[in-house]
Amino acid sequence: MKRRINFICLGLLLFSLSVSCQKDKGTPDIMINSPVFSVAEDVSGSEIYVAVTLSEASEKEVSIEYSTADSTAISGRDYVSVSSGKLVFEPGSASASIKIDIIPDTTVKQDVYFKLLLSNPVNCLLNRQSVIIKIINVDYATLVWSDEFDTGPLNTATWNYEQGAGGWGNNELQNYTNSDDNVHIDSGYLHITALHPSTSTYTSGRITTQGKKEFTYLRVDIRAKLPEGQGIWPALWMLGSNFSTIGWAKCGEIDIMEYLGHEPAKVYGTIHWDANGYTNRGGNYTLSSGTFSTSFHLFSFIWTPNNLKWLVDGYQYLNINLSSISGFPINFPQFFIFNVAVGGNWPGYPDETTDFPQHMIVDYIRVYQ
Repeated sequence: MKRRINFICLGLLLFSLSVSCQKDKGTPDIMINSPVFSVAEDVSGSEIYVAVTLSEASEKEVSIEYSTADSTAISGRDYVSVSSGKLVFEPGSASASIKIDIIPDTTVKQDVYFKLLLSNPVNCLLNRQSVIIKIINVDYATLVWSDEFDTGPLNTATWNYEQGAGGWGNNELQNYTNSDDNVHIDSGYLHITALHPSTSTYTSGRITTQGKKEFTYLRVDIRAKLPEGQGIWPALWMLGSNFSTIGWAKCGEIDIMEYLGHEPAKVYGTIHWDANGYTNRGGNYTLSSGTFSTSFHLFSFIWTPNNLKWLVDGYQYLNINLSSISGFPINFPQFFIFNVAVGGNWPGYPDETTDFPQHMIVDYIRVYQ
């Protein structure tokens, strides 16, 4: 009986000790929602904010110290190091962030990492001593897909023919077909051809990579020679892969190159989207001499987490920083569309000056990530 009482007393003592070892009520935990944070190394430079929160606000001032440590990312080359920083939560505050500047580095062509080290908690409990910062390379030097259009027929493992008339709401005149007369490969080039086979009939081609080749963040180069003429409207563009479920323009549209045949020296780059209503933003580029119909030109588009850039023959004519717009569905994959429309609300309609056939000739498409 005496032994049993001793065991009971010992149990009560251990329980008492365990309760006393628990943290005092009101002492918050430091909370970081991920062990890895990512930031894009944009050409213009960027920064990362590591969000730090408390499990509950405190009546006392709460603080932690922080520093950085190299890994594959090197301080002074890839980011600005912090040797001794302090993050302070004023009484009643439960959220703050640590800012680290990222340095653009065009010599490094892969993602790199460094550590953010946390220490010396005051009036709080620190359950994580470090987080990893991943710097995402945006030089996009690795070729991940291309079509050189060396031999025909069109590769239907990659491309779809879209067929139909009416221009899907734009009042266009052409009927898109899968005929070789409208889409074919010849002598190492893709030809998309608009025809006027009868007084009231126009045919053309429209191909997409929907469901087959879709990308988020890239550099794409498309070398092409364009048609010309009143009412001729070629385009190299992209649509969000969720187009079939949420529709246009919520899916987002990126026009790599649009062109009006009656302005053969000018091309347009534009984005379209829905941010509580349709909106768009873009720009244009005009050749200093010649036209886009007399020779091949390189149309490039660079899509990073922070910027959209349009280039012609290596010259950047438009840069949209995504911090300056809202609602564009930038984090979703998009597929490619190549087509030549005839007529419609924007370019107007062919007239007696418009000659047929009209060809958009594509040398290649190359995608880098």
